[in-house]
Amino acid sequence: MGIAEADSAEHGSPSKELLITPVACPMPDRSAGDPKLSGRSSVRIERGSRLARLYGLANGSSPCTGEIEEEYCCNYEVNPDYRREFEQAGLSITATGDTGEVRAIEIPGHRFYIATLFQPQLSSTHETPHPIVLGFLARLRSRPRRRRLIKLRPWL
Repeated sequence: MGIAEADSAEHGSPSKELLITPVACPMPDRSAGDPKLSGRSSVRIERGSRLARLYGLANGSSPCTGEIEEEYCCNYEVNPDYRREFEQAGLSITATGDTGEVRAIEIPGHRFYIATLFQPQLSSTHETPHPIVLGFLARLRSRPRRRRLIKLRPWL
C-alpha cells in the first residue's frame, strides 16, 4: 500500500499510520485482558464475493439476505480510516459489521485469500464444518498434485 510507517496498534507502535486499531465498539463490561469483541455478532456479506458463494448466497434466488452470524474473539480490527487505501491496493472488502466496520477482506483473482475478523474455527465442528473451511479444502482438492521432495536436515 506504500505507507512507510504502517503498523498495528497491537504492537504498541508509536506510528501515526496504524492500519490495525483496537475494536471500535467493544463489548461492555469486559475484564482487563478479556477479548473486547467476543461472542456471536451479525455480518453482512457482499453478493458476488467468494464468501457469498461459500455461504450459498451467490445467486439472486437465494432466500438468504446476505446476513449471517459469526463468532468473534479479538481485540483489534481494520482501521476504518484506511478502508479506501485497502480497496485501492486491490483488496475487496467483502463482509462488514452492523455499522460498516470491516469484517472480511478478499484478494480478487487469488486462488483462495480470505481474511476474516471472525474466527471460523470457533463455530466449525467435525459434523458441521464451517463454509470457509469447506471452501478452502475444496480449493486444495482442485489443485493438481505436485510431488515435492523435501530434504530434511539431520539433527546435529
